[in-house]
Amino acid sequence: MPKSQDELRAVGPQVRDEVRRQTPVVKAWAQRHRGLLAGVTAVAVFVGADSSLSLIPTDAPVGPGVAQRVPVAYPLQLQAPSTTAKRYLDAINSGEKLREQAVVAAAARATLERAKAEAAAAVAGETQPWITSGTDSGGALPPGFVLPGVGGFALPAIGAFTSGFGARWGTFHAGIDIAAPLGSPIYAVAAGTVVDAGPAQGFGLWVRIRHDDGTISIYGHMYDFIVSKGERVPAGMQIARIGNRGDSTGPHLHFEIVVDGQHIDPQRWLALHGLSLG
Repeated sequence: MPKSQDELRAVGPQVRDEVRRQTPVVKAWAQRHRGLLAGVTAVAVFVGADSSLSLIPTDAPVGPGVAQRVPVAYPLQLQAPSTTAKRYLDAINSGEKLREQAVVAAAARATLERAKAEAAAAVAGETQPWITSGTDSGGALPPGFVLPGVGGFALPAIGAFTSGFGARWGTFHAGIDIAAPLGSPIYAVAAGTVVDAGPAQGFGLWVRIRHDDGTISIYGHMYDFIVSKGERVPAGMQIARIGNRGDSTGPHLHFEIVVDGQHIDPQRWLALHGLSLG
């Protein structure tokens, strides 16, 4: 390796001569590979535009019809909002709440109409069908009634017994299920007072009746109902229609019996009162 000025001066002419000899070779190679060199140059230009090295100036004036490439530190990422089912579920829930309110309002109107009919019948000294048990009206059943048994009890619905009381699917099933076509009638199993009629968690819509001996009967998943809280109902009166609302796998009545605060097997309770689901 040259270390003095004299040695460097001696080497200089040799280097220039070597460069002159190699120049035609380099030019010929570049001519043959001009396409490759053009591609490499273009890639370098585009990469430099997007790098932080500012290889392409970006402060040039921009006029109409002139496009300018602006380098950024990171590539732009455009992400469209993800489509979810939440807004659809919210709309369904909102619609369900409106429908439940409509059912409660319609039941209140039905209750009022029955009360007016009872009052008119009382003033006229006529039979009041909505407060009789069905057997007390000379055998002529009012619309929406079934004839109770000898003890004054009626089946809650006519259909297929599909699920019993007790353990089911890893949980406790506190009632029985009676499957029937959508809109089939649901009846009060005994005379009593309505203590709840409206929306209920898991049931969609339900009705609860406290009977004269303190027993409470519960009817769930109904399509709609025609009774209101505080109303007195006789045994065998139609109080609702079978539905598929709430946590349900098909149209059916979920029926429960509560005695002294404890759920008991409704099928056995019905049997004790002379009734069988078939």
